[in-house]
Amino acid sequence: MKVKFNLKSPNADFETFIICKVTYQSKQVRVYTDKKIHPLQWLPKEQRANKKLKTYAELNAYLTKLENFILKLELDWKNDKSSGKVTPIIPESLIKDGVRKFCEKYTIEEKQELLNNSFWGFYNDRLEMMNEGTRVSKKDNTPLAPKTIFQYHNLKRHLEAFQKSKNVVLEFETINMSFYEDFLRYTTVKKGLSPNTIGKLITLIKVLLREAYEKGISTNQIYLNSNFKSISSISDTVYLNNDEIKELQELDLSKRPSLERVRDAFLVGCFTGLRFSDLTRVRPRNIENGMIVITQQKTTYEVAIPMLKEVVEILARYEYSIPDISNKNYNEHLHELCSKCEILNKMVTTKAIRGGKVIETTQPKYELVTSHTARRSFATNEFKKGELTIGEIMVLTGHKTEKSFLRYIRETKKETALRIQEKFRLRELKQASLVEHHLKAV
Repeated sequence: MKVKFNLKSPNADFETFIICKVTYQSKQVRVYTDKKIHPLQWLPKEQRANKKLKTYAELNAYLTKLENFILKLELDWKNDKSSGKVTPIIPESLIKDGVRKFCEKYTIEEKQELLNNSFWGFYNDRLEMMNEGTRVSKKDNTPLAPKTIFQYHNLKRHLEAFQKSKNVVLEFETINMSFYEDFLRYTTVKKGLSPNTIGKLITLIKVLLREAYEKGISTNQIYLNSNFKSISSISDTVYLNNDEIKELQELDLSKRPSLERVRDAFLVGCFTGLRFSDLTRVRPRNIENGMIVITQQKTTYEVAIPMLKEVVEILARYEYSIPDISNKNYNEHLHELCSKCEILNKMVTTKAIRGGKVIETTQPKYELVTSHTARRSFATNEFKKGELTIGEIMVLTGHKTEKSFLRYIRETKKETALRIQEKFRLRELKQASLVEHHLKAV
C-alpha cells in the first residue's frame, strides 16, 4: 500500500484542499483531508509543505501521522483477517472512513469553536448580534442604526459574489493586499461601482478585521497598512439655491395634495438640514422652545435646530408631524414636483466615476433632485450666506468633522467667484466711504 498527498487545484492562485491518495492491489482511493494550502507553499515531489508556510512543520507532522494511520489500518486488517489463507482485499470504505475519522477528530464543541473563529463564522456572528441589537457602537454604546446594519449585509453579498467569481473561500489570512487589489478590480470593472461605494465596503472590511484582531480571533493587521485604504471621489450632486427653493414654495398644489405634502416635507428639509430618516420622525414631542430637537437615526447624536418662520408655518399645517411616506415614493414624487418648476427644467451636466471611467451626463436638473438634496441645500445655502461659522452650521447638521461637512458644500467655482466679487465690491464701497468721511472731517 502506498499513501500519497496531492492538491485538488495545483495550479490555483488560492488555498486548495490536500487530497490523500491511497493505492493498493490495483485499487486507488482518493479522500479529502481537512487541510488546505496555497500551491506556492507546497512541494509536489516531497508531498509536503515548504518553509513559505509558517506552520509547515506542524502540517507536515500531521500528514506523516495520517500516512502512518492509514498504513496501520492495513496492518490491523491483515492481522485480523489473516488465517493462513489469502487475506481479503481491504475495503475502500474502511480506508475512506478511517481517513475521515482521523481528519474529523474534533468534538462538536471544538468544531463549532473553529467555525466561529473563521472569517465567515465571525462575520455571521457579528451580523446576528447587529440584528439582535447586542452589537453596539463603540462611540456611544448604542445599537447600530438600521442603515449601518444594511451596509454590513450588503458587504456580505458583495464578498460572497466575489468568492464565487474568483473560486476562493475568504479566510482572515487570505485578506491581504492581493485580495484588496482583486476586490477593487472586481467591484470597479465587473460590478461598475462608484469609488465612494467601494470605499464604504473597504471601510467595513477594515472594521471587521480590527474587531477580530482586538478580540484575539485573528492576527491579521492588514487594516493598518496605509495602502489598504478606503477610496473615494467627490461626485457631482446638486443643491437648490434660494431662487429655486422660492419657486417650489410658490407652486400652487391645491389640486395635488399628495405632491403638496411631499413639497412641504422637502422644504422643511431645506430649512433644517434634517436627513429624510429624521425628517419623517418629527412629531410634536420633538418641538421644544422654538426648536426641533431630535436624535439622528444614522449617528444617534441629538441635534437641536431653531425653526425658521417657514418651518413653523409648514409644521403647523400638519399639527407638527411630517406626513409619513417611503423614501422610494418620496423621490419619485420629488421628480414630478420639481419638474413643475421652470427654473429646474434647465439642463445641467454632471460627472461621475463608474467602472473606473468618468461618465458625463446632461439632463434636466429636476431629475437629479433626491431626498438628500434638501440637506445638501441647507448646508450649502447657509455656508454661502456667511452669517454662521462652519462650526455653527455643523452643530445644526450633526456633522462631527469639518472634512465630512465640506463634502456637502456644492457651491460651484463660478458661484464662489461671484460671492468673492461681491465681497470685493462691498469692501471697496466701505473703503470709499471711510475716505469720504475722513475728507469731510478735515
